[in-house]
Amino acid sequence: MAFRKENSTNKKMQLISLMDVVFILLIFFLVSIFFASLPNEERRIFIPTPKNEPGYAQVLIQLIDENSFLYIDPFVTEKLVKEITQIDKKTFMSVAQRLQQKKELIITKNTYPIISQDGSGNFLKAKLMTLVTQADAHPEEKYFAMIRCPDELPYAVVIDVVEILSRTKYKNIQYGCVGGTIDDIRNSKSIEKKMVREGSVLRRNVVIQF
Repeated sequence: MAFRKENSTNKKMQLISLMDVVFILLIFFLVSIFFASLPNEERRIFIPTPKNEPGYAQVLIQLIDENSFLYIDPFVTEKLVKEITQIDKKTFMSVAQRLQQKKELIITKNTYPIISQDGSGNFLKAKLMTLVTQADAHPEEKYFAMIRCPDELPYAVVIDVVEILSRTKYKNIQYGCVGGTIDDIRNSKSIEKKMVREGSVLRRNVVIQF
């Protein structure tokens, strides 16, 4: 019977796959160390979603599209309450007519372009920075901002809004994000003024029922 003699050449270990694994692990640990060294504020941006229950926001930020937005804050609310009161006094108008006038009042007077027509300024950023400045000047006050955004709008726009609101020194601006369009306001069932308790203070607010 014939036997074939096995070659005595040395067998070498294949190190290519091992080097790939080591390289991937090295990148993983470097990235992990980088994120672990960041402050808590920079590790994540918290975007809470409000519960499905009655609540009131001092600030309404309705993103309409990539070019425009609707903005209502406590200063605007004071004017709105007075103007809505005047509309309610128009007894010669039907309830539906008064509601339609309130909708037009809210939308036409509080809608702004995100960027000015000449490109010289960002109105949305300016409004948000004014709110942040106000919150920093009154740390005892608590603000809640409702951010409403259409589903088709790039999420980066919402991130920009949240990033500015999170700059508050005393973290006294809370915010919530929900999906929604300007048509929800156009089709709202009622728009009324109401006394709302915010902490220990009673304030007049405008309640929009969708």
